[in-house]
Amino acid sequence: MTMWATVRLRPLVARSTLPPCRRWRDTGAYIHGVTCSPSPKVSYNRFHTTAICSPTRASLLTGRNSHNVGAGQITEAASGFPGYTGTIPKSAATLAKVLSGYGYDTAAFGKWHNTPVDDLMKSGPFDQYPTGLGFSYFYGFLAGETSQYNPRLYENTNPIEPPRKPEEGYHLTEDMADQAIKLIRANRALTPDRPFFIYFAPGGAHGPHHVHKEWADKYKGKFDMGWEKLRNITFEKQKAMGWIPNSTKLTPIDPTMVKWEEIPEEQRAFQLRLMEVYAGYLEHTDTQDGKVVEELERQGLFNNTLIIYVLGDNGASAEGIHGTIDELLAENALPSTYQQQMEVLNRDFGGLDALGSQHVDKMYHSSWAWALDTPFKSTKLVAAHFGGMRTPMVMSWPKVIKHDPTPRSQFHHVCDIAPTIYEAVGVQFPTRVEGAKQMPLDGVSMVYTWNNVSVKERKSAQYFEVMGSRGVYKDGWFASVFGPRIPWAEANETRMREWNPDTDVWELYDLTRDFSQAEDLAKEMPDQVAKMKQIFLMEATANKVLLSQMLLDFIADRTPSPPLMWRFQPTRVEFSIAWVVQLEAFQFTWTMAICMLSTCRPYCTATSPNPRLPCSLEPERSR
Repeated sequence: MTMWATVRLRPLVARSTLPPCRRWRDTGAYIHGVTCSPSPKVSYNRFHTTAICSPTRASLLTGRNSHNVGAGQITEAASGFPGYTGTIPKSAATLAKVLSGYGYDTAAFGKWHNTPVDDLMKSGPFDQYPTGLGFSYFYGFLAGETSQYNPRLYENTNPIEPPRKPEEGYHLTEDMADQAIKLIRANRALTPDRPFFIYFAPGGAHGPHHVHKEWADKYKGKFDMGWEKLRNITFEKQKAMGWIPNSTKLTPIDPTMVKWEEIPEEQRAFQLRLMEVYAGYLEHTDTQDGKVVEELERQGLFNNTLIIYVLGDNGASAEGIHGTIDELLAENALPSTYQQQMEVLNRDFGGLDALGSQHVDKMYHSSWAWALDTPFKSTKLVAAHFGGMRTPMVMSWPKVIKHDPTPRSQFHHVCDIAPTIYEAVGVQFPTRVEGAKQMPLDGVSMVYTWNNVSVKERKSAQYFEVMGSRGVYKDGWFASVFGPRIPWAEANETRMREWNPDTDVWELYDLTRDFSQAEDLAKEMPDQVAKMKQIFLMEATANKVLLSQMLLDFIADRTPSPPLMWRFQPTRVEFSIAWVVQLEAFQFTWTMAICMLSTCRPYCTATSPNPRLPCSLEPERSR
């Protein structure tokens, strides 16, 4: 998922965009490059997210660390703990709120995922909707994801239906680009004296991977070598491009991950098509981003527009586990075999060609995610390794920024975006907004890097934490703990229940000579580890980070127990909310009409005397 922001300053424009789960590393081998990162520009190869979507977005929009604004988790897993409430406080005014006070038109398009789930009612409250947090206009979806063909759309605070049907060629990302272009034209025609701020966050290439067949077909045969060889090809290309230092070491596959040679021959066509669809989806999303940039050029605005392009809100996602025709089968611990999934595809939807269509919500194998995070270890949801949180970022402002192909290597974080925009547009950050005293910004402006590639970095420390996985950066050193949850593993409950943060094993890396975290120095330098642990504790305390079994128990209690059976319904079930919270009971029966997406969701029925006991699985025909 790309996120990007355009801010039109006075008379300049600035725009910020953030796509979900899109990876620059994808472009390293065979996937189409970024068309909306125009020249002249500067790029950043040591830029970081929070390793998970909602917290990254909250941090970008406020200029504070995610826990500091109550966004330590996705909104569906919010709790009463101060750093995890899922509610952005009024003391942390967003970019949109501040810029609107300076006369900017503000608009947000695409994925939001920062509204508490209990606010997603027709009667509100609406203060945590995009329009309540400073945006004059919103067109997109409030949940963590949605179908690209049958999206659960909102315009401002009102749920609406898509303007066309899938049979008429509708695709949400294309619609978003059209809506953003309409807004730019309206701004120019009606209020040409007003600068504008656009937050453009398409659903691509977050799951479900939805794209028309002709886009996916471009990549037929491109990944036949498997994920290990793809990773090797990408690594060599990254070095040839100068994106990573020549001294970088390629980290090995984790022992708990599946190797390509372990995939049976009869299953490989399925795994390859999952990746081909993803690649086509990525290129399609990039093309829509490019349409908006082209409109800025047509309007004569491009040279005086600051475009900040963050390629992902976290690392590549391993949530597809073994590859699936519906990612919520994996995310909700519904065991499903390759044979069962192919039976559904062949019987009801025409076989592998249905992947990418409105009929399924596919997600690639977790080992493809590892390959897309080259050269780093791990994936999304890991705050210990850069595969979880490092993502490319590009800034363009032709009037001010001189083109430089050499990547900036200063260590920066998504909370640094807002301070950068404030400095660029000449805005003095207010001490009060609508009467609320403002907490200080946590981020550091990156303007100083624009025209000086070798300038000393100004960010001395930065912590990371998601579900107990954690790390801290300080003056070139990085110390981290993998945490209790393995994102690419099917079962984590026992590991989470037995987790004790006091006995976690720490890792240590010298980033001044180890770009990819290939050499763990913890055993050689215990004193440095102890020093970094103290720095993490100080940062965590200051930012309301909680390392407690209670928090993990709270998250685990929201994980549905495995049902007895699953089936695909022939009819659509469409919801706005992004999660199903299981109610504890001694006897229970539940029907899971999953809320996150909208088309052909799995229909599940489960009965068990204890929600914690595993159930057996039987495929049931959907009739």
